[in-house]
Amino acid sequence: MNREKYNPMNHCKIIRRRTQSSTTSSTYVGENPKTLPIDLIMEILKRLPTKTIAKCRCVSKQWGSLLCDPYFTKSFLTRSSTRPRLLFTFEFGGKWHFFSSPQPQNGDEQVVIADYHMGFSGDWYKETCILANGFIYLNDRKMLKEKMERVPVICNPSTGQQVNLPKVLAKNKDLRSFLGYDPIENQLKVLCMTVARYREQTNSREHQVLTLGKGKPSWRKIACLFPHFPENFGTGICINGILYYIARSNLNTVIACFDVKYEKFRFIQIDDENSKLYWFLTLINYKGKLGAIVYDRSINGQLWVLDDPEKEKWSKHIFHLPDAAFWIMRSIWATDTGEIVWARSRWTHPFYVFYYNLETQSVRRVEIKGIEGKVLMGHYRPEAILTFTNHVENVMLL
Repeated sequence: MNREKYNPMNHCKIIRRRTQSSTTSSTYVGENPKTLPIDLIMEILKRLPTKTIAKCRCVSKQWGSLLCDPYFTKSFLTRSSTRPRLLFTFEFGGKWHFFSSPQPQNGDEQVVIADYHMGFSGDWYKETCILANGFIYLNDRKMLKEKMERVPVICNPSTGQQVNLPKVLAKNKDLRSFLGYDPIENQLKVLCMTVARYREQTNSREHQVLTLGKGKPSWRKIACLFPHFPENFGTGICINGILYYIARSNLNTVIACFDVKYEKFRFIQIDDENSKLYWFLTLINYKGKLGAIVYDRSINGQLWVLDDPEKEKWSKHIFHLPDAAFWIMRSIWATDTGEIVWARSRWTHPFYVFYYNLETQSVRRVEIKGIEGKVLMGHYRPEAILTFTNHVENVMLL
């Protein structure tokens, strides 16, 4: 089908004309028995682009209620999860911009086109740009009462929604924040820790959690009896309801595991040999398991995969990337098929995303088009661009 000639809103208009003077029943939309069943209508709607969903919500209160219903949003998310996308975000021209493109599923695709989602003003800490279940968590630096304060922000590139969260009330201004998702209760939660320094040691304190989507959000204190310090270079990753992030405890490297549903901590110890030899780059989702990308000058790189979380058993895979790759990458992820993905941290033209296959030890690249013409005009370029894999389009409103 020719996308340029096809306008899915035409279908919405046809249904809307049929239902202008009618009420909704559990089986049909409208009184005319020839009207499409509501289940069929929802099947049609969840195949539409997210921008079209947003337009359809404005048709009427009836349509708005239908498209905000938890059943529809969950059904849309389930379908969206089968077609993951690449998400690109960067700060440029006083705005934070969001693009996404189809995620190449095979080696034949050499070029993909990125679609523009949204852009809004703000000045964010780039190291706290965190993605979970289609939502982005940022810390916005704003002048409040003649002081620079950090205000947490949640935004949804698919819907354009932006929500300012309550400011974190804490004695210490050094904060570490993570965004997690509980698939059982379908809830987003933000974990925030203040950081205190005691002589030669640094530990987190005042652990707080904020639940999104249930009434007015507020911070709640929770207990953590294990002294640790989240590394400031890691953003963490949420896999199957467990939020993982790299931390230090008594100068040893550990991986913190936070159960988003039950709000409980546990920690995976890294053995002495590994903690001395390796430098962690990032945590990834490797075929549904926790993976850790580590770097060692002598062997270039390793992927550790946590095969047994209870026994803390890891398998290790050596891989070789270009010599300069570790120093120019800001985003390192993996696809559902197990390919390691990275992109340069600075904008280049053309802009490429690279895929590394562990089994064949081969690298392929895919060119991303559509960003340059939409935002990057003139000679100026953004300082840093962040790339995420496995982004899902979520039409849920907070």
